[in-house]
Amino acid sequence: MSSFMKDVVSEVLQRNRTSAPAGVAPPAPSCAVSSRENCPHTCAQPGKCSKPGLTLQRTNYQKEQAARRLAVLSGHPSPAQAPAVRQPDSLAAARVVQPAAHAAPSPTPSRATAGQYLSPLLLRTLSPLEQKDNSPRGNSSLPQVTPEPQDPHIPVRLPAAGGLEVWLFHRIRDDLRPLFGSSGRNYSSAGVISEASCHPGQLFAAEELLSGEPELESDISWSVDGSFELKLFSKDHHKVAAKLKELTEYMQAGTASSVRVWISLQPGRLLRRYFGGGQQEAIAVIAGTSRWNSIGIAEQWLQRHPSCGLYIRTEHSYCILSGTAGQMAAAAPGLTLLAAPDR
Repeated sequence: MSSFMKDVVSEVLQRNRTSAPAGVAPPAPSCAVSSRENCPHTCAQPGKCSKPGLTLQRTNYQKEQAARRLAVLSGHPSPAQAPAVRQPDSLAAARVVQPAAHAAPSPTPSRATAGQYLSPLLLRTLSPLEQKDNSPRGNSSLPQVTPEPQDPHIPVRLPAAGGLEVWLFHRIRDDLRPLFGSSGRNYSSAGVISEASCHPGQLFAAEELLSGEPELESDISWSVDGSFELKLFSKDHHKVAAKLKELTEYMQAGTASSVRVWISLQPGRLLRRYFGGGQQEAIAVIAGTSRWNSIGIAEQWLQRHPSCGLYIRTEHSYCILSGTAGQMAAAAPGLTLLAAPDR
């Protein structure tokens, strides 16, 4: 009878253990093995062993969110795209899963749209270069500024050295014609060359380069004690620009030398007007650093070539040698050497 009651009591106790309330962990069962060597649970004391329980792993959601943001920046798959990790049932139940028929694979966010997923705190930790790198091409260049188109009728100053000033007027306005002295001229373009001082080379250049140009009209103001001014008029501003360039190069030639020499075998009306001479005379002008420097150099040359047939005249700061065209042609090589830089 006592053994029967023991069986009933043990059966009731066993039922109570199996029907324990949810959420209450059942007590660890005792190990029925009396020997330590035969215990599969590595018991410290035989008969008092407890089976190892389940280990719960909590997810650090802050680290997971930071890893997902950094993965967006680097272009690597985010933790959301990695194999799914088992999560508690409460989180799985809170997540809304769309039906498979309407689900579409979301593309990996590019660096261009990464900025909108970043928190303000993370944006502050980025370098200025990474914050600006939000363009589709990854460039942080400044916006290109398109230059305004230049008006082709605006006057242009052409390059010139020293005290020479050169201007090109593509179109002469009606209110500027009195300033050019071209009120009665039917020209649309003009060019101006001016210099504070005068020298003979300006007149030699004008006569040599402007002769035989019927489409160009010139107006020259030249005075030994004044300034030089040359104005060109034409209907084609391209021709005016080309002639201004030629005149500028001619006038600036030899400026590095202390002595300058100009020769004309057949001087025209412009040279005869300012330097004298008859219809059949050729002229050469020698200009030194001063009036006496010019006279001394011309006399030295005449002393070395007494039979050249040329005679000398002095005019202000330069000297004029005149003679026939044949005499001047024979003396021209020797006169040109006077303007050599290593003289």
